[in-house]
Order: sequence, then C-alpha cells, then structure tokens
Amino acid sequence: MKRKYIVSKMYRAVLFQGGCTVILLGLLILTDKENFLYDLMIRIGLIEWAGFALYWYRKMLKPMKELNKAYEAFADGYIVHDIFNQEAGINPEHEAMMQKMSNIIEQKELVELYRSQAEYLALQNQINPHFLYNTLEGIRSEALIGGLPAVGEMAEVLAKFFRYTISNMRTMVSVEDEINNVRHYYQIQKFRFGDKISLKIVFEDDEEDKIKTCRMPKLILQPIVENAIRHGIEPLIGSGLVTIRFEILSKRLVILVSDNGVGMQESELKQLNERMKVIQVEADVAAGQTGGVAMVNVNHRIKLLFGQDYGVRFYSTEMLGTDVEVSLPFQDIRGEANEERGIAY
Repeated sequence: MKRKYIVSKMYRAVLFQGGCTVILLGLLILTDKENFLYDLMIRIGLIEWAGFALYWYRKMLKPMKELNKAYEAFADGYIVHDIFNQEAGINPEHEAMMQKMSNIIEQKELVELYRSQAEYLALQNQINPHFLYNTLEGIRSEALIGGLPAVGEMAEVLAKFFRYTISNMRTMVSVEDEINNVRHYYQIQKFRFGDKISLKIVFEDDEEDKIKTCRMPKLILQPIVENAIRHGIEPLIGSGLVTIRFEILSKRLVILVSDNGVGMQESELKQLNERMKVIQVEADVAAGQTGGVAMVNVNHRIKLLFGQDYGVRFYSTEMLGTDVEVSLPFQDIRGEANEERGIAY
C-alpha cells in the first residue's frame, strides 16, 4: 500500500478545492440570480466548503497537532517512539530523516543495553575468581598425583581460558591474545571431540608479527570458532577443520574463519546476513543466549566500536562448509585510533 503524506494530501486538497471554487464562481457569474439553479449552486458550494474544512481538520490539522505534541515531549527529553510510527508522514524527506533518527536512538539504547548486561555479568563474576582458579589447581594436582595427566591438563587449560574471559576486563586486546584464547578453547574441545576437530591458523603475506600486535575487540574469535564447531563440524560425519586466516587489506584487518562442516541453506544464510547489516535492540541479546545470537552480539559490538563499515558477514554452501568474514580497522599496538575514540584497553 502506497504511503500517504500530509503535504501531498494538502496539495491535492487545495488544488481540488480551488478548481471546484473557480468552476462554481464561473457558473454563478453566468447564471441569473433569479434562477433557482443560482441558489442551488450556492448551497452546493457551502456544503463543499464545509466538507473541505472537515477533511482539512481530520487529515492534516489533527495529525499535525499530534506530531507537534510528540515533538514537544521529545524536545523536553522524553523518548517518544510514537513520532516514528505515525499513520501519515509529513513528506518522504521528513520520514527518511525520522527513520535515521530512530536508528540512532536504537543504537543508543543498545549501547545502554550492553552496558547494563556488562554490569550484570560483572556482578555475577564477583564470585571470587581466585576460588575458581585454586579449585582448578587443586583438581590438577590431585589428577597428577593420581596418575591422570589428561585431567590435569584439562584443568590447567580451563584455568587459562577463564583467566582471559573473566579476569581480563580490557575492551581491546592484541590479536595474539585472541589467538591464544582460541587455542585454549580448542584444547578444551579436543578433550571432547578428539581427532574429529582440527585447528589451523594462517597469516597472509608474511605479516605474522605485524598482525599479532594489531588491536581488536576482546572475545571476537572464540564465539565464531564455537559456532563453527557446534553448528558446522559436530553434525558432520567424519573429521572437521577450522581455519582462521588473517590478512591486512586497505587498512583493514580481515579475519576469515572457515570450516568444512555441513554449511547452511541459502534461505538461512540470507536471513543471517540480513541480521548482520544493522544494529537492532533484540530481546534474545538481552537474555544472553548463545548460538546465532552470540554471532549477532559479536557483530553488534564491532559496529558499536567502529561503525557500520565493519562487522561480520557469512558465506556458506550446504554440505561444503561456512566462511565467517570479520572486518576490523587495522590498529597497531600503540592503539592511536582507539585513544581518539576513547576505547579502554
């Protein structure tokens, strides 16, 4: 259904009423005042003007008054979402501006949502981490004494993984830190899957040292690798490989996480990439669920930090595997660009 705008309604109403008035005046001039048609046309003209006044009030004046009230409330500091969902807009340009403003407000709300979620998780994590590490160290010691080196190794790797995810509160970390965390996660998964999964890390153009010192948001790679193992390789018959490839392209750090798993259908792929295009406030993100939502969370954090030009995109072929491309600004270890944005390390 075509959108109707107040301004276009006003133009049409004025032109129609003006035309009718000109025609009526012309007929009145040509008609004898003593003729009964003269009085009839006068009455028709009055009724027509009354209808025009009613139409003007209902279709233009009343909607404008409602918009003005919402605008006044918005100017006073209230977030009034009704102004973004009016039945009739003023004109296409005004509607485009309001849509842009709505997106900006949603992003602001999403930032507050993530901030509240982070505060909640921080409270959860106030369970003394030293208690967790000491417990894991105790398990490791008992396992080694009892002749169970595999259990001791698992406890040690798990402690390293938790130290990074719980104790390290920095927003930005080095690529090398992220790689080490992924290796620890992979070692934990190896205890479960054994030789079913393999991990390979590749650096393009002999720039390994330069890439490893690059800064990136914390906990970007692990959720992607987890998603690859859970949804790509675990349902696969036979062994699977996850490859993480790093490359610098046009002042961007491009990370490609590939798996040779079961892939996904084209409709599912299209829907997932649509969710990655913009930042949206979603209840499932607030609930802290995992799976596809974890990937949306990763994408949102990247876009909130660096803008819409960066983020996550999926490529997949059913039964052949999935590629997840992560685009980030290239920032060296000095983090000059981060300091300009006020991002904490």
